[in-house]
Amino acid sequence: MMANHFSTRGKDKVKGTLKPNPKHPSRSKQALISDASATITDRADFKADDIMLGSGLKTLSIAASAATFGSYEYRVINFIFDLGIKSGTHTFEQGVSGPIQGLSYVEFAVVGGNEIYYNCEGISGSLTLDIIDHAYYIREFTFTAQDSEQKNITLTGHVSVSSSLCECP
Repeated sequence: MMANHFSTRGKDKVKGTLKPNPKHPSRSKQALISDASATITDRADFKADDIMLGSGLKTLSIAASAATFGSYEYRVINFIFDLGIKSGTHTFEQGVSGPIQGLSYVEFAVVGGNEIYYNCEGISGSLTLDIIDHAYYIREFTFTAQDSEQKNITLTGHVSVSSSLCECP
């Protein structure tokens, strides 16, 4: 089965108009805003240009990226949840089962003389999630990961994205 994906693209914030859906009550022509930003230890502030919401058979993923893939400035913050995650405050510990399956931060690095995008996997963290209709609001998150030099970095920020901006099933 293919995963469902939704992506927003724009310089700062992306606005969309909801289309009427006979299965859900009308919300009028309301605009939703997808947004993600974070502060990261010893790095420039993160402001997403693109936010992707995807689902598989058992997981829901949110990926917020900044800059263009292929550039030295390209960065991504990833959240992977159990598909049935509920609103609330959730904690994450690497290797421990829970509604958050993974947190990570991807950035450009030079490792062993090779230029790569390095995946800084989350070690521990927490977030407050609100799910309203098809919108996911990570009101606040903070997590610690290790960079390519094995130094701990901390990411703190927020994300909001909605699948209501597209014709996703």
